[in-house]
Amino acid sequence: MELNHYFHLFRRWLWLVAACPILAGVVAAGVSMSLPKVYESNVEVLVRPAQPLAVDQGAAALTSDQIATTYAQLMLEPPLLNQVISELGLKTNYTQLSKQITVTPKPNTTILDVAVQDTDPALAHDIAARLVDDFITEIKQIQKQESSTPNARSQDNLIIVSPATQPTQPVSPSVTRNTLIAIFGGLMVAVGLVALLDYLDQTVKTDRDLLEKAGVAAMAHIPFSPPARGKRGEIVTLTITQPAAEAYRKLRTNVLFSGVDRPLQTIVVTSSIPGEGKSRTVANLGVVLAQAGHKTLIIDADFRRPSQHRVFGRVANVGMTNMILDERPEADLLTQVEGIPNLWLLSSGTRPHNPSELLSSGRMKDLLARFRQAFAYVVIDTPPVNAVTDALILASGADATILVAEQNRTTIPDLRHAVNSLRQVGASIAGVVLNKLKAGSEEYQYSYRYDAAGEEPAAVAVNRPASSTRPSPTPQAIESSSAGRT
Repeated sequence: MELNHYFHLFRRWLWLVAACPILAGVVAAGVSMSLPKVYESNVEVLVRPAQPLAVDQGAAALTSDQIATTYAQLMLEPPLLNQVISELGLKTNYTQLSKQITVTPKPNTTILDVAVQDTDPALAHDIAARLVDDFITEIKQIQKQESSTPNARSQDNLIIVSPATQPTQPVSPSVTRNTLIAIFGGLMVAVGLVALLDYLDQTVKTDRDLLEKAGVAAMAHIPFSPPARGKRGEIVTLTITQPAAEAYRKLRTNVLFSGVDRPLQTIVVTSSIPGEGKSRTVANLGVVLAQAGHKTLIIDADFRRPSQHRVFGRVANVGMTNMILDERPEADLLTQVEGIPNLWLLSSGTRPHNPSELLSSGRMKDLLARFRQAFAYVVIDTPPVNAVTDALILASGADATILVAEQNRTTIPDLRHAVNSLRQVGASIAGVVLNKLKAGSEEYQYSYRYDAAGEEPAAVAVNRPASSTRPSPTPQAIESSSAGRT
């Protein structure tokens, strides 16, 4: 599971993983090519130690590494470097010149590797050659002065085994090496950024997020599907071949199976924040329930931002609020959706100034009770839970509540707050519809493979309570029922 998560995570941020190394490599290459080229001239000097004329009994013999290290230190002394500066007329001092010179004793030998770097290849050659010549001359003078002292060593012999040559190729900057290092560094930065973004990202991405972080299970996975042009373009369930249509049919199946033990006639559909696709879910769920032979009523109870009239091509100012406030008969306001048998629609109606009060009124409860008698399923579109209390009022008396969450947009805190609010009013949460899945997500890929290889269980084969198989209601029948109760 973890490997799958990281695979989809890096697939999602593949552009970042690719962009960081490329950008770092381009910058490193550009900077490297703009830097001045540095050339290096090398000289190898062999130090041939001489045997001492007399050796003290308690003295320890010097090793070759000690002898070579001693001469390496002497070659970088300020008097010698100042002499080289003076002879060559260099515009520098011994501190800066010492940074250009590296004297390295080769291990287990008495050979000194003298390397001099400069932006001018000829000057690097001249400094290396002059430095070694002056050093050998200075050592000979010291040996000459000490030759008359007792117990003196015989003269060590310094031999140039590889004279200085003028370099033709720069040793730095190495464009290839710097570019490769920058690419590797950019890749590490990209991996770190992806890990940080994943840690900071609190949006819902998988079923595991829903279950472990919000305490609710997924009922369906709806892939992203842009609305088609024309009337009813958002009702994707009218097109059999679309993956989103099959996903809504799976949602229908889960709703039917959830009501095997107890009828789920009134279903509130809501979300935690606006724009997650709850109204579109209501419309398509109502359509697939009607297509399975169940008499279904869609109620737009989102009095603040109604949408069902737009989805089905109806007027918004005649509907539920008129039924509550004006007590107009249901026969005048309930309309059957053309071309979709068994589906009825009740629009929101005139926008009131007190939506919460209307939804909690006794008149609203009486209407819902009558709708339960006349329809197998009543699917109610409500405002987001975290925005207003309208959804909580209806969910407290509904048989089931379905939350809609948009993948990679709905945050875990928002969803958790909505779930807690619903549970506080005693709402029965059936599950979450994970909406607008991208093609690269794990849930989408699983659903797509399932659609291609298997079939959804037949919804009409589920044994429903007798209330789900009532004859098709008519406005006259609803009105008669209302009159009989009064």
